[in-house]
Amino acid sequence: MVQQILKVKNRFLDFYQHHEVLVSIIVFALGFLFDVLTLGRIDDLLNLIQQALYLIILGALLVCEIRIKIGTLTLSQKGQKFWEYHNLIVHFLFGSLLSAYTIFYYTSASALTSFFFIVLLAGLMMANEIPKIQQLGLPVRVILYSICMLSYFSFFYPILMGHVGPLPFWLGILSSALVLFLIWRFNFVGREQLKKHVLLPAIGIHLFFLIGYYFSLIPPVPVAVKKIGIYYSVQKDNGHYIGKHQRPFWKVWGKGSQEFLARPGDKVTVLLSIFSPARFNDKVFLKWYRDDEKLGKVLEDSIPLSILGGRDEGFRGFGSKQYYSLGDWQVIVETSDGREVGRINFEIKADSSTDERVFKNDIF
Repeated sequence: MVQQILKVKNRFLDFYQHHEVLVSIIVFALGFLFDVLTLGRIDDLLNLIQQALYLIILGALLVCEIRIKIGTLTLSQKGQKFWEYHNLIVHFLFGSLLSAYTIFYYTSASALTSFFFIVLLAGLMMANEIPKIQQLGLPVRVILYSICMLSYFSFFYPILMGHVGPLPFWLGILSSALVLFLIWRFNFVGREQLKKHVLLPAIGIHLFFLIGYYFSLIPPVPVAVKKIGIYYSVQKDNGHYIGKHQRPFWKVWGKGSQEFLARPGDKVTVLLSIFSPARFNDKVFLKWYRDDEKLGKVLEDSIPLSILGGRDEGFRGFGSKQYYSLGDWQVIVETSDGREVGRINFEIKADSSTDERVFKNDIF
């Protein structure tokens, strides 16, 4: 039995040595798939603990890798046998963490600038599997680890504090920077040759997150719009919000009445469900923009909407506008710190018909 196990192990090691890139990609993909299949709510305690554990393991492996390279750590014979597999563990953990953060960012992204951030994150995730990028070694792993650390804290503090904004964001930045500083202070202080490969990439990513936050590049995790639509009226019945619309059955891509046929006395109503974690108590703003031929996009109104977290399908709320002009409109949903979390475009047209209207229902 022992000989058979050793035989399988030797075959695997031989295959791994000859196909290291392929095996790394497969393990990375398994980490991604594992997280997609097992990922729960962003505020799930087990998820938070699991991600923190992954970050600790990744940090320990990264420190060991650096110390081995600079000669301050020598592995025992048993340690060397384990170290043969450490790359597989690193790829699996990065695959799991980055897939989770990409999903969380994607669900909160609305503006094109936010999608650029997600594309960049996904690009770095895939670049880690390219042999030429892997040859860069430490800088790439430090960058990926810094992104994972910053992403974790960027939604940990809003979940803990119950709101988004500059304070939880800065706490996240400072916590990540403190962790990385302590790793540097107790392991690599005085190692000037590591500044270019370790210290500068970590500082660069933290600066990028700071710039990204104030230019609204980073999606407002953990807030996410689940559903949004334009309606003639909203009724509440048995715990449900019912939006009245006239969308034709074949416009399956529509969200309520995005072609709003207005008659005198009609109100334009935006109904949405917005997810936020349990014990979340914050505000979003429904900003109504009208397209003007001369002035471009003009802000016509800003309606505050208080949100409470905890509901899987999201908190339901709506805002109405009674006075409006015909033309193209857009409602942008912004968090209290000014980051876009959702939007909807629609056109208001005059309805000259006097026939009785038959409305359909969308249930939130």
